[in-house]
Amino acid sequence: MPLNNKELVECILKSTLNVVGRRTSDAYADFVINNSLKKLAKKYDLFKFVEIKKTEYNEFFDAINIKPEINGFEINLIGKAIKELMQNIVHSMGKNVGYYFIREIKESLSLEYDKIIKEIGVDLELLQYQYILERKEALNIEIQNDDVLGHLFMSLFEFLDKEIGRDSAYKNLREVVSRFQIEYDCLNYVKVNDVRAIIGAESIVVNDEVNKIESASVGAAIQKCMQELNNNFVEKGYVSFIEKFREVLNEEYIFKIESIGVDLDVIQYNHVLVIKHVIKALIDVLSDRSSETNSVLMINNLLRKFESNFLYFGLIDIDITNITDGLNAIHVSEEIKAYRTSEIGRGLQKIIEEITKELGEDGGKRFLEYFKKRLGSAYILKIEGMGVNLHMIELRRDFLL
Repeated sequence: MPLNNKELVECILKSTLNVVGRRTSDAYADFVINNSLKKLAKKYDLFKFVEIKKTEYNEFFDAINIKPEINGFEINLIGKAIKELMQNIVHSMGKNVGYYFIREIKESLSLEYDKIIKEIGVDLELLQYQYILERKEALNIEIQNDDVLGHLFMSLFEFLDKEIGRDSAYKNLREVVSRFQIEYDCLNYVKVNDVRAIIGAESIVVNDEVNKIESASVGAAIQKCMQELNNNFVEKGYVSFIEKFREVLNEEYIFKIESIGVDLDVIQYNHVLVIKHVIKALIDVLSDRSSETNSVLMINNLLRKFESNFLYFGLIDIDITNITDGLNAIHVSEEIKAYRTSEIGRGLQKIIEEITKELGEDGGKRFLEYFKKRLGSAYILKIEGMGVNLHMIELRRDFLL
């Protein structure tokens, strides 16, 4: 059944409100989206039939009011208007948006909606690429690996020196660099010097040979190091580590690390949001070979099948009747926060393992490849930190075949 204009615009605005609200606040989301709608209503009459109510006083799904008159407009005009609306919101928010704003909008949409809006001229991946180019040009940024790594570890050293003392600062940075040097070659070009013992030395030295390494690999290394440091400090009760460290980074540097794949927000995401994104990625990838309905049934059946092994599975439900609502159709009770991170990781690994088994040799291999790409490197590192070992799943699959 084809979607009408009202349903399409409503879904996109729900996703946008959710993402902007999570990154800033509900009040700010109302303000920036309403402003963009009012501004563009002078050019596109269809936006006169769209109203965003104050979400802090309304249920989320009642916050958007779209009059049926919007269905009378040509679908191509709807696509053109939505594209310009997204661009306007991005520019209005400026540095509060970050590299991941458009990507998160895309992730929150179902595969069906993503395909539909692309067909009418709204390519979110292209919008994200254009945003990167605009920001890079506006800030006159040249991204070099040695500069990015040097600035990061120097900022970390100064931050940790102030927060926990110089001895602990050296200890933490040396440990995190040495721990991941085998996995990430770029860290072999980073040296943490104790300036108290080496006269005239710099605290952080980065060899410019690191510029020969792919920037995506450097981004993955930074994400891993930041995640490890955050985990260490959270365990010690220092729960605002990432939030406070972000305050010492300037806009230009935040853009640099985001443009090579670092997402500091993911490190702070709670179990509810991580589980939603994992399940959403599973549904999207499975839907490429089947229908969304069958994909949801498969995952819901696996949740029920292993509920006795992982009790928190009983707190997860996918609303198959409203799957086009994307992340909002995946319901995860806040009670899940009471479960250990390692237990949640084991449960997610079990679901992924079972899916790869059911898809067979070729299907399982392709599924894992597409799943990792769909979930994104920052979330992959996040679930690996929770105990999900995708490499082990691949090895077990190859061993059993």
